[in-house]
Amino acid sequence: MVSEINSIDSIRKGTVVVDFYTTTCGPCKAMNPILEAISNEFTNVKVAKVEVTQNPEVSQMFGVMSVPTVIIMKDCQVKHVLRGLSTKEMIRSAMKQYAL
Repeated sequence: MVSEINSIDSIRKGTVVVDFYTTTCGPCKAMNPILEAISNEFTNVKVAKVEVTQNPEVSQMFGVMSVPTVIIMKDCQVKHVLRGLSTKEMIRSAMKQYAL
């Protein structure tokens, strides 16, 4: 399940894939089924979305300058950043690289 978040508190623990997006971004919309597939495949991983215009503090905290940006974290430590439209294979590969 992909959840919308508004603060960093909900992503502090565990492995989290966070998608930073805007509602007007075409590539961001294309990420939705990819993130759902990742969520279904990696049931021990939280998949979250952050709308950057509504949550500029969270976006700034992670240095997000463009969307879509996917950040893979473990216990609130950034492990990998993917900028632009990412495939399921790209996200899966990054997660496996860090044994997440």
